[in-house]
Amino acid sequence: MSRKGSITTAEPLSFEDFNRLINALEMEKEYRWQLFCIVSFYFALRITDVRNLRWSEILNKNEVILTEHKTRKKCKPRRIPVKQDVRDMIAGIYQNMDSPDINQLLLYNPKNRAAYSIAHINESMRKFRDKYRIPIRNFSSHSFRKTFGRYVYEINNRSAESLILLNAIFRHSSLEITKVYIGLRQDEINSVYESIKF
Repeated sequence: MSRKGSITTAEPLSFEDFNRLINALEMEKEYRWQLFCIVSFYFALRITDVRNLRWSEILNKNEVILTEHKTRKKCKPRRIPVKQDVRDMIAGIYQNMDSPDINQLLLYNPKNRAAYSIAHINESMRKFRDKYRIPIRNFSSHSFRKTFGRYVYEINNRSAESLILLNAIFRHSSLEITKVYIGLRQDEINSVYESIKF
């Protein structure tokens, strides 16, 4: 577990590896874990927030309003539009899981009647990384939030605007934190200078 205020060492997945993972989980009928990956990525949530989500908060919603645990006192709730294909994906997983009680936690563990522990979730993620040969070393529940960050940065051509957007979404205190968070590496910074031709 990371210290409060520290940047976690979890690495982002490539978007191709992310899709490969959620497709493999669906094929193996690991629907709860497929849902976890999709929700963590699409809503760019920390594990503490995903663990508290209930079906009633996301199922068939055009917009999800989330108060994040870490920023609760400082920030207003996030309003996130939910695209039709994401609504359909969530509804399909809900049906594949035999339509659990709408008030049940998404990560409900029937053994202890609460959400799965963070340790259990991270251990499950590491098992899936090994099983599906996901090519990153530091894979955890936080990898999906970072995958979202890298995805936004890449589809916006690594622009400064994408960093500003991510800073607002992640609610980081500075752009520097956002750069470190998404794994903007020194070699990428160096390549900017190497690209200059006189």
